[in-house]
Amino acid sequence: MLAVLSITAPIFILIAIGYAAVKTGLMSQEAIPGLGRYVLYFALPALMFSTISRMEFGVVIETNYLAVYGIGSLLSLLFGIGFHKLVLKNSLVESGVKGMGMSIPNSAFIGFPILLQVFDPPLTQAFAMAIMVENVFILPIALVIIEYGGRENGSSLLAIWKSVFSRVVRNPLIITICAGLLASALSLKLPETLNQSLDMLARTSAATALFVIGASLVGNQMRGNILSIGSVVTGKLLIHPLLIALVLWLWPPFDQRLELAVLLVAAMPMMSIFPIIGSNYGMRNICASILLVTTVLSFVTITLLLRIAT
Repeated sequence: MLAVLSITAPIFILIAIGYAAVKTGLMSQEAIPGLGRYVLYFALPALMFSTISRMEFGVVIETNYLAVYGIGSLLSLLFGIGFHKLVLKNSLVESGVKGMGMSIPNSAFIGFPILLQVFDPPLTQAFAMAIMVENVFILPIALVIIEYGGRENGSSLLAIWKSVFSRVVRNPLIITICAGLLASALSLKLPETLNQSLDMLARTSAATALFVIGASLVGNQMRGNILSIGSVVTGKLLIHPLLIALVLWLWPPFDQRLELAVLLVAAMPMMSIFPIIGSNYGMRNICASILLVTTVLSFVTITLLLRIAT
């Protein structure tokens, strides 16, 4: 158990430091979005590009991993939407937002630091494929369902898809993955000076991401229906990884490291922009509450999962 805590404790200590830095006024809360953009547009892309571009093109993509993660996450999304729509009688928009919270983890800001702690050498390949599934497959489906449920101007389904597609192609992590794959396919070798610069940026990604997560939790309060909060928290921390585990059990075996990685990624709390997306549909308060509770409880669930799986 101590070995497992040595993996998870540093992660959540850094989150706590970020929270304390803003809570005590040592850092302004207004500075945190800038740090988040630094991670999203500079540190993580540098890490992903430098790693993927150096890998052999044929081993970057593992179709088994993509299929397991895609199928399990889609099942989680559909289950979340169906449960909130049919059982809790929420609107399609609210059900879609909550289903999104249950099926898209925080791979970039929490998932990848966990993978760095668990695997040596790091499984950047697993992180990149998770980002691809989330942003190219699950997120567009969720956004189309939400936008379709809330359309007020008679927008066609095609127009909604075009709007969602434009968001996907502008995602810096998706752009980085494509650039890395192209460099790998062409066996492109960057100058050593540029490689060193990318490596220096990459080394700042994990700690800064965790600091940002903690800092962004300041000001979040428990607001909203407890049943709604509990259903999404349970869906993200338990149902999503259980569905991934079910698909893994039914799927032919593949690389054991990637099997563990896909399970771990699914067990992460939801993406940090969940309240921002929710605010577009009048759900910022409840989404912020869900994010807070899920992030805090994930220390327990991730620790238990690592204890069982390793």
